[in-house]
Amino acid sequence: MRIALLFCFLGFLSACSEVVHAPVYPEAMNSPAKTRVFVATSRGQDASGFYDRSRSTSPTYLETTISLPANRRPGDAPAISNRPDFAEHYVVADQRQFDSADELATEIRRASRTQSGGGSEVVVFVHGFYNSYAHSLFRVAQIKQDLGVTAPVVNFSWPSAGRALAYNYDSESVLFARDDLEKLLLALSRKGPDRLVLVGHSRGSLLITEALRQMEIRSPGWSERNLSGLLFIAPDMPVEVFLRSMEQFKSVPTPFMIMAARNDRALRLSSRVNSSNLRLGQITDPTELGDLPITLIDVSKFSMSGNNNHMLFAESAALISLVRDRRALRILTESLDRENLKSLEKSVQVVGEAVSVQLVPTDSSPSR
Repeated sequence: MRIALLFCFLGFLSACSEVVHAPVYPEAMNSPAKTRVFVATSRGQDASGFYDRSRSTSPTYLETTISLPANRRPGDAPAISNRPDFAEHYVVADQRQFDSADELATEIRRASRTQSGGGSEVVVFVHGFYNSYAHSLFRVAQIKQDLGVTAPVVNFSWPSAGRALAYNYDSESVLFARDDLEKLLLALSRKGPDRLVLVGHSRGSLLITEALRQMEIRSPGWSERNLSGLLFIAPDMPVEVFLRSMEQFKSVPTPFMIMAARNDRALRLSSRVNSSNLRLGQITDPTELGDLPITLIDVSKFSMSGNNNHMLFAESAALISLVRDRRALRILTESLDRENLKSLEKSVQVVGEAVSVQLVPTDSSPSR
């Protein structure tokens, strides 16, 4: 009964919410806060040329410059509007299109070599359920800015319907987008930067798993050879489906991390709706992973009042501060056996090759 009422409420919100698009506002190039986000999308376009929920068999590749509000705080969700005020809302200030995935990858390689701090790396972010094109694009811009990511970032925007009651549509769109994600990853491995980091949130983690699984079947060991890091954040998939998929991997890419929270209310609802046990993003016990060399990062202690705790990595100021201090979770992995982690307390459990790390906010952590 509670679930039925919740879905009725979500349906009401979805029906009343305005679909926000992402046109280009050239005058926003004068805004003081801007960041660059690359895009690969398998979305179609409506009659006005805006990317929508439709599925396109011809992926589009873009470079966008995003204008952000200058006075925003880390963790603030992107404010968007079809009638934007540049001082308050995220907007696209500039955009150009590439003819192919290879052309996109070549430009990303060039951009990676001029990034501050040096190096040659790209981060591909795959969003989750209930994301419009605009929501996914501006969320990636927020995450890039808040976490201080200096490497080029690609928003892989698959055709989510962006509606609360379209879970089944989104699940089918995950299957539709597998080949397009594979095409992007292959282009980046051929023409892109030396290091490729892949990040998936929620249902996006399932899309990554599906794409890598089919790539492993075609080319055993591809993931380990080509990925410099793999991070799943609040992954929305059954544990047994994930473990079965991993059987196709010749070897697991490292580092491979899963950020989970026992009190993730969105995943709790997903478990009930799908009549399943725990989703992958709810587990904090490394024994659930068998003997896979994966690090579980338990962020349950960063839960926020009045929040569903499904996007803590992007909305918890304390967690953002912790991750930003290290610039990459790879440093956390390399430091598990050290005593000089000043900004966190850690509880580590090792079971075979799997590791579980519980992160705890300290007194000096920012609060909201």
